[in-house]
Amino acid sequence: MWLLPLLLVLLGGGDAAAQIQSRPTDPPLVTAVNESWYRLSEPIQFAGDLYYPAGPLVFFNGNTMVRTGHYNGVPLYADTTVEPFSVVLVPVGRGLLQPYERRRRGDLAGTTGSRSPSFPVQPVPDSASLPMAAVSPTSPPLPPGAIGVYTPEIPTTAPARPAQEAVGTTGIAPRRPVVIARRPESNDGIWIRFRGERWVHAGPAVPLGTADFTRVGEYAGVPVYTRRGSRDVIYLPTQDGAHVAPYRLKR
Repeated sequence: MWLLPLLLVLLGGGDAAAQIQSRPTDPPLVTAVNESWYRLSEPIQFAGDLYYPAGPLVFFNGNTMVRTGHYNGVPLYADTTVEPFSVVLVPVGRGLLQPYERRRRGDLAGTTGSRSPSFPVQPVPDSASLPMAAVSPTSPPLPPGAIGVYTPEIPTTAPARPAQEAVGTTGIAPRRPVVIARRPESNDGIWIRFRGERWVHAGPAVPLGTADFTRVGEYAGVPVYTRRGSRDVIYLPTQDGAHVAPYRLKR
């Protein structure tokens, strides 16, 4: 008689195991709708790379989307149906998410991923043009958000340093790379992108030491100013720090 209860227990346990199902991802409670970096369309950093806002908003789907991290307290999600680490999704309210896409460059050069990328794909460099031996880099690495740097050259008339002199014992401060604007790629000349708008160079630099300049933000690590009574012109410091160069809003 003891075999019948044991058989019922085993059959009941098999039915319970067969009913286990994966639970859909809970919808996000925190969104980026009030975050300045989202409203200014700035890139976000995730998994050691920069991701840029790209494409229209998408609806949250708990069956295919999983939480994969956070940025400044805002949860980030990934779509399990696309290539990993190619797109992250930022919740912006009302069940909607903004895709942020990683640019196809570096180890992703020459590839397109699961979907057509929103940004141009960087071509794979021709192996025939690569140097035969390792050489020192010709420019310092770019800081996050910067679009270009350069290091001031030493004048040719400067006296040569003795060969036996040890580096770091002369008291001479090392040269620092200076952030510069993008090189001209069109008739706009030199331009920058600030707060989601394009600003083009608008004339010679003016002295900064006046009271009518107000700091309104930061671009690539340097302060951005406006002048009293002018909303369509911003000013960025020049190399000497005592002058600022004007940039007008491109309409």
